[in-house]
Amino acid sequence: MDFRVRTAEETDCSEITRLSNEMGYPSSFKKVCEILDMVLSHDDHQLFVAANDEKLLGYIHLVHSLRLSSEPFIEIAAIVVEQSVRHKGIGKALIEKTEKWAKNREFDFIRIRSNIIREDAHQFFYHQGFKKLKTQDVFFKEMIQK
Repeated sequence: MDFRVRTAEETDCSEITRLSNEMGYPSSFKKVCEILDMVLSHDDHQLFVAANDEKLLGYIHLVHSLRLSSEPFIEIAAIVVEQSVRHKGIGKALIEKTEKWAKNREFDFIRIRSNIIREDAHQFFYHQGFKKLKTQDVFFKEMIQK
């Protein structure tokens, strides 16, 4: 499959919205564009896309994470590959681009969190050399009263 991995641009908003919705993360075009603008303007974020001549096939969102309890690291905030083109090397290319980007910035490791129900994704991460670190619960508190 012919594609290239490049840095995301503001004009990718529509395709990123489409891919996010396909992955089960529903959001409006307007909201994705607002967030994309913030991501592209922050030095501690990076967004790469895999694209062919026609459309985006996937994306990976990276965040420089700081924790007092560990060395700084790169966290994959999201990795999405269009369902119809999975198992064609797109996810692997996005991970490889991430690894090069992280090494150039002298980070020692990359982390990703993945929902327990995404077993196919877990197998993909194992094949890319990731190891399971821990299992945890994620808690959420809504700050806006409806």
